[in-house]
Amino acid sequence: MTEKQQNHTTESSSAELVRAFQPDGTLTFVNEACCRFYEKSPAEMVGHNVASFLSEDDREEIIAAIFSITPDNPEVITRPKYVRSNGQVCYLEYKNRGIFLPDGTIVGYQSTGIELTSSDQQPYLFQETGSQLETTQKKARINISLQKRNIGIFSEEMFEVVRHAEMYHTDRSIPVLLEGETGVGKEIIAKIIHFGQSDSLRPFVDINCTALSPSLFESELFGYDSGAFTGAVHSGRRGKLDSASGGTLFLDEVAEIPVELQAKLLRVLEEKTFYRVGGLRRIPTDIRVIAATNLDFDSRIGDGSFRRDLYYRLKVGHIRIPALRERRDDILPLARMLLKQFSQKRNKGFNNLSDAACELLLNHPWPGNVRELKNLMEWATFMYDAPLLLPEHIRHRLTIPGGISVINDTSSSANQGKAMKDIDITDIHNAINLCKGNKTKAARHLGISIRTLYNRLSG
Repeated sequence: MTEKQQNHTTESSSAELVRAFQPDGTLTFVNEACCRFYEKSPAEMVGHNVASFLSEDDREEIIAAIFSITPDNPEVITRPKYVRSNGQVCYLEYKNRGIFLPDGTIVGYQSTGIELTSSDQQPYLFQETGSQLETTQKKARINISLQKRNIGIFSEEMFEVVRHAEMYHTDRSIPVLLEGETGVGKEIIAKIIHFGQSDSLRPFVDINCTALSPSLFESELFGYDSGAFTGAVHSGRRGKLDSASGGTLFLDEVAEIPVELQAKLLRVLEEKTFYRVGGLRRIPTDIRVIAATNLDFDSRIGDGSFRRDLYYRLKVGHIRIPALRERRDDILPLARMLLKQFSQKRNKGFNNLSDAACELLLNHPWPGNVRELKNLMEWATFMYDAPLLLPEHIRHRLTIPGGISVINDTSSSANQGKAMKDIDITDIHNAINLCKGNKTKAARHLGISIRTLYNRLSG
């Protein structure tokens, strides 16, 4: 036990559970209170993975929360559930902190926890929406797993997507390419491929390939050695490949990788080694690569902006995630699930959709896919409160780029006028508050012109 851990133990109250564990989740220290709670001796805990002391219900979500710890976000709070040997269900609240080297590399975690009283025991996760699930055992298991990420699937198309993702999880040597429109949930599927049903704390590291210039992208991916370029940190810096070693590197919008770096990425995939920027030492790496794109690779390959050999190397495993409009069986169950989640979050009374609201949702083409539906339900529960979601709550928000309403026959001025009439002065004031006083943004939120907004305010 390190001096730091000894000091922490001394300063902590006897009721606090104190643990320390390595980046891979291996416990290196537990205090007496921790052993008492888990009904284990130190020898039965130290050396074992922290995930083995998490329940099946919340294991993946807790692991994902711990992995979100970074130097900029060094602490997260988790509320795991634990079932004692006598069957008693208990909840804990842990404060988990990362321990970092000066260059930002995480070398371990330290967490202190307390057992929650019965009045405080609230599940860390949303409750299941079991009435929406298929009755087969496999589909129920898949949906329970996804609900830990606050996601639900209900269509045959998406069950097939998840089935393939779980198959790819079993072999880390297979790169996987995910294709689908913006907002369909590519990162969620990537995490299913990575985590599966595992209790491992392997790293999941993502990089947005559109967010960086070619020079920054190279140093972000490969890292750099001391003196590699002007302004470089003197000691050098590890890159995403270092951080993802032993786990998964998720390349989001992979089609946007600068063409001059594609050969280097291909070499990493084939040789499992890389050089840092300005470095002379070949560094071995053990990573699984999952790539995602919303672009048409055929056109990118055709115009020479993406290498054909890299495309086929990334596409050893492949999943196409269908757009929401292609899986209509998901629309209403997803809307109900999200409505209830956001309603609970804001202490609102929504618990279902009206028949007319269902019709609107089913007729919308969902260009923003699940993300658009999620945003709509969040907005509706912020602006309104009622037992049922009604058409007037969402009608003016169902638009496609260009501001054209997608309600039945909405191109007519009569229907557009009807939508605007449904917006009352309370809606406008709520929107202005939501946009922190910015009336232009409020008008955009409501789907009306700024002139209309001012006319309603003055009227």
